[in-house]
Amino acid sequence: MHIIEVIPLTMLPPNVPQILSYFFDEELPKGSVVEIPFNKRKIKAVVLSSSSLEKEKLSLKNVDFQIKKISKVVYNRPQISDFQFKIAVWIAKSYHAPLGYTLKTILPPFVFKKKYPLTVKNEIIHPVRSRARAFGASPEDRGAATSNGVHKNPLTMFNIVNPRLLIYKTKRLVEHLEPLIKNLDDTKQVLIMVPEKALINYFLEYFSKEYETSSVHSGLSNEILYESWQNAESGKTKIVVGTRQALNMSFKDLGLIIIDDPLHEFYKSDMTPRYNAVALAHKVSELNNAQFIMTSVVPGVINYYKSKKGTYDLKEIEPRPKFNTEIIDMAQEIKNSNWSPISKKLNEKLLTCLKNGKKALIFSSRRGYAGILICGNCGSAVKCPQCEVAMRTHRSVEMILACHRCGISKSIPKNCPVCGNYNLKTVGPAGTQKIYDEIRIRLAAAGVKANVLALDTDIVKNKTEEDEIISEILAPHQARPSSVNKTDWRSAEKLGAGSKQGPSVLVATQAVFAHRFYLNFELIAVANADALTNMPDFKSEENLFYQIEKLVNFLPERTSDSVELLVQTHNPENKLTEKAVQGKYNDFYENELKIRETLNYPPFCRLIKLTFRHKDKEKASYAARVTSEKLKMAVARARLGEKIKIIEAVPAYIEKEKNLYLFNIFLKVREDYDDIGELLRYVGPGWTIDIDPRSLL
Repeated sequence: MHIIEVIPLTMLPPNVPQILSYFFDEELPKGSVVEIPFNKRKIKAVVLSSSSLEKEKLSLKNVDFQIKKISKVVYNRPQISDFQFKIAVWIAKSYHAPLGYTLKTILPPFVFKKKYPLTVKNEIIHPVRSRARAFGASPEDRGAATSNGVHKNPLTMFNIVNPRLLIYKTKRLVEHLEPLIKNLDDTKQVLIMVPEKALINYFLEYFSKEYETSSVHSGLSNEILYESWQNAESGKTKIVVGTRQALNMSFKDLGLIIIDDPLHEFYKSDMTPRYNAVALAHKVSELNNAQFIMTSVVPGVINYYKSKKGTYDLKEIEPRPKFNTEIIDMAQEIKNSNWSPISKKLNEKLLTCLKNGKKALIFSSRRGYAGILICGNCGSAVKCPQCEVAMRTHRSVEMILACHRCGISKSIPKNCPVCGNYNLKTVGPAGTQKIYDEIRIRLAAAGVKANVLALDTDIVKNKTEEDEIISEILAPHQARPSSVNKTDWRSAEKLGAGSKQGPSVLVATQAVFAHRFYLNFELIAVANADALTNMPDFKSEENLFYQIEKLVNFLPERTSDSVELLVQTHNPENKLTEKAVQGKYNDFYENELKIRETLNYPPFCRLIKLTFRHKDKEKASYAARVTSEKLKMAVARARLGEKIKIIEAVPAYIEKEKNLYLFNIFLKVREDYDDIGELLRYVGPGWTIDIDPRSLL
């Protein structure tokens, strides 16, 4: 008889033991998979360790509930590697996430399928005698047990060995990376991580000419994904290019990790476990003793701070291209009776650009048609019935209203739902659809023939449609290639830069950034720069520099006097916009760091966002107040007032979402405090814990 410690592959509250103990007739290896009785159901669990009953008799005497037997063995050979165990435990510790569910999340989709056998060799470990256990008990019994230590130090960081941050400005990034890869030993492997799969082929096409390569992302079939996994583990693959899923792979000899665009929001998961893939990549480099390199168009405030402290080695590997810039005063346009989202100057530049057979990009921070619909009588906005937010106007077959939070849509009402008045009008910045219509009208009036396209998540519903739009921009009047993914990146650059294929205009949101290595535009215009900074979040101004520099990536490598960047704003005297357009982010970072230090924002603390949702507003408010008081009392008792600041429970920026009311509590935790798990024990069920959130909203 043996005591088997297992990690259930299910969601357990993070404050209860995440490792349970059962008994079985024989010893089972670490990483094997079993089925266990859990409450009134049976679930899969992964074996962590086995020990004989004789060794555990003493500890069994101290429990007051009956140990249960494992139902059956699903796989008696290890299916989970030591590496996967380690990163699952690290994520669970660092982001206060359920261990079993975290382990389940990082496993590939083909795992536990007979068609895809795995051969894993793990170190044999023995149970930790001092750790409290829950012997297959009910949730109530487990709740009475002490924590197993999985969440003891959630903010403990790891040692980083000489990571580098490379700042690039053109499409020649792969050429700068190639010498770094060639300098590695022949046996060393490389992982290149990108934030979205559309970027994979830029790296894959270049390096596949000389190295054995493979890609990893969620869109692949189990068969292809399994082959990539096996080739990386055997050492057959030299370079793996993939999204954050690739971090969970076991490499034979990983020597270098390259993270492109580390500031991208997609690296931060918005579902449990809410981890940051860039931070996980640091950990993976440590576990593999691999070099760590980040490549970005700008450092970002936090990374800039780390470079000043010597944590990162920051280097600008190429200069910013030279081009003409101009900031356009949209307030003056209104004074001159131009209410259009296209200024007179932009209209002139656009027509000139297209008449010369060139390409233009109009960047819009808003999707849809226009802003919100308000009543001219009472001033009320038409709101979503499920969310406490104004609906946005969109154009489908006819004009509709859509909610950007829950996704529902409805027809434009004939009268105000509040006062009944029929005087309804749209206000706010124009979206991609309206800008698209405006450009088509202006080109028709001027007699200019050009291909006008739009790209945002409302217009593009799948990858095929996105490929078609990008192919049109690459070669508007030629036959569309069978796939953009098969287009050589250097050929694509030539297509985008030339004028033989005819003039074209692309109106796009941030969705276009995934194609910045392929596309070139001689004219780039930001339709409304104010919309990039008017969100009440401490990162909004930093985001302006980030977006502008990404747009610079679209400029042709060989610039000329005709290449221009125009930025439209209603606040032209704002020095921030001027610095962003000129690329003077260092000046901004220095000033921003002073402000953040005064207000105690990252990098001088870590933020923890606690969110409670309930259909009853009063119950949500009450739960938030109770939890806030518990946290304040715990901080006071432990005399941690200098290390942890608690911001009172308040309604979320969007107070109601999908018929649920949201309340937030924010914790500001000093970097030198690493025992936040003890405080988070006072956060009860129903709360979402988000460490290092994307934003405060």
